Amino acid sequence: MAKSHKKLHRVYKKLLTEGKSSMQIAVEAELESELKRLKRNVGMGFEVSVMWLPGTVKHKDGKQLQEEVSGDTILIYTQEPSETIHLLAHGFAEWILNQHTKRYRLLINKLIELFEQIQYEEKERIIQALTKLMTQP
Repeated sequence: MAKSHKKLHRVYKKLLTEGKSSMQIAVEAELESELKRLKRNVGMGFEVSVMWLPGTVKHKDGKQLQEEVSGDTILIYTQEPSETIHLLAHGFAEWILNQHTKRYRLLINKLIELFEQIQYEEKERIIQALTKLMTQP
C-alpha cells in the first residue's frame, strides 16, 4: 500500500473508532476477522462488509431484528457481543442465498413492471371509451 493510502486508511479508521468504547472496537475487529475467514472458506462474498450497530431497533413483520442483510452489508443490531459472531454467520448465509435468488427477483420485478404497463394502457383505453360515451349528446 502506498504511503498516502496507508495514511488515509489510518485517518479513516480513526474517524470510525472515535466515540466508541474499547469493547465495541474489539467486537468490530473480531467481526471483521471472522468475516474474512468466512469469505476465504466459502470463496465468495469478498464485497460483503459488516457493521455492528448495538442498540439499533428495527422491526420486520412485527418482529425485532437482531441482524439483517442490506445489499452487500450485514447489519448486526444486538447489544450482546457474545451473539455477534453467530449473527454474522447467519447474515453471511443469508447473503449467499440472496445471490441465488437475485435473478428470480429481477425477473419477477420485470414481469410486474410489464404487467403494470399493460394494465395502465388498458385502463387508459377504457377511460377514453367511457369519456367518449359520457360526452355524447
